[in-house]
Amino acid sequence: MSEMTETQMDAAVNLAITQGLERPPVVDVPEGFAARVMAALPARRVRRRVSVGRAAALAALGVLLVALFLLAPHVGPSPASWSYAMEMLLLAQLAAVGYGLVRMHGDTL
Repeated sequence: MSEMTETQMDAAVNLAITQGLERPPVVDVPEGFAARVMAALPARRVRRRVSVGRAAALAALGVLLVALFLLAPHVGPSPASWSYAMEMLLLAQLAAVGYGLVRMHGDTL
């Protein structure tokens, strides 16, 4: 056996590396692998998106209703009182917000 010089060894190593890199890898994926992986994943939860405007309008409806119920015992029969005027204002706002919700999101209410 003849001894290889360092240059010859480097050339042989480089040739082996080059041949190894140029050879395409053999990929063997079993049949139904993707289906098994998908079956093993947990089910995704479907999230319903609510627009910011709709959420704000619903919150405003809630606040207006609470204000109306809190103000109701103080309303007298006189239309000149401040509580009667405030209740009418709140009712008008409630109607306007409700109308806006129905006009904009009537198909998904």
